[in-house]
Amino acid sequence: MHSTATCDLVTLYHHTEEHFLTALCPLLHRYSACVNAYFADEHSVPWNLLIVLVGSSALEHSMDAPLELIRRTPLPTRVLIHDDKVEGLGEVLTGMGFVATERTTAMFLELSTFIPVSGDSHPNVQLTRHLSEWAGPIGRAFGMSQGSVGHYQARHQRALDSDQALYHFTLSVSAGVVCSLTLSMCDGVARLNDIATEIAWRGKGYATQLIHAALAHAQALGARRCFLEATSQGFSLYRKQGFNPLFEYQVFMREAVVQAEPDGVCA
Repeated sequence: MHSTATCDLVTLYHHTEEHFLTALCPLLHRYSACVNAYFADEHSVPWNLLIVLVGSSALEHSMDAPLELIRRTPLPTRVLIHDDKVEGLGEVLTGMGFVATERTTAMFLELSTFIPVSGDSHPNVQLTRHLSEWAGPIGRAFGMSQGSVGHYQARHQRALDSDQALYHFTLSVSAGVVCSLTLSMCDGVARLNDIATEIAWRGKGYATQLIHAALAHAQALGARRCFLEATSQGFSLYRKQGFNPLFEYQVFMREAVVQAEPDGVCA
């Protein structure tokens, strides 16, 4: 692929990434073209993350302020660093108590090449505004606590109530809703997030069916491209659907920092 075309796709990827996170997070601070920080929730639960995204643009000194913010905040913090920037920042974050966890892959699909498989539709795929049904598989698939699920659902509900272009899909079987995902639309470009299947129902093609339904909906809304961020577990599934890799993120995590009580004060 021509380098200019690749740069354009990376720019579009970050555009959809920012749109999705801004729709769900009450606060965004843009430090530079390379560094954005999002406060994921105002509630004191494990998903009250400070999310810092470090992209591929020139970094220069734009990490100075967010690193100082990270030093001062007790919030659990998730930092995603573009592969090109890991060598310089990884050691700094490790020294601040972060642990390198998973690697994820930014991926894209040209929707002109997408053709749903004949007979692939499922009669119980729904585009829903009943987010309690949509949230169940996400919480169970990702091991979220009930409180975390509730707050994540509430953030999506606020986004819907403010007319953000988010679309929530579910797939049901006799046991109930077993698969969920979120489609977001940003300036005619699509993005998939929250792709989750209940553990007991994996390997049956349900995620593929739901992805196809969401992609068909995106096409109907005029989208020509779709982006997503794949974990290592989901990478092969998305490759089978025609998604191609753009770049990788290295994820660093630090749990909430327990702040020491002042001298003479008992906890």
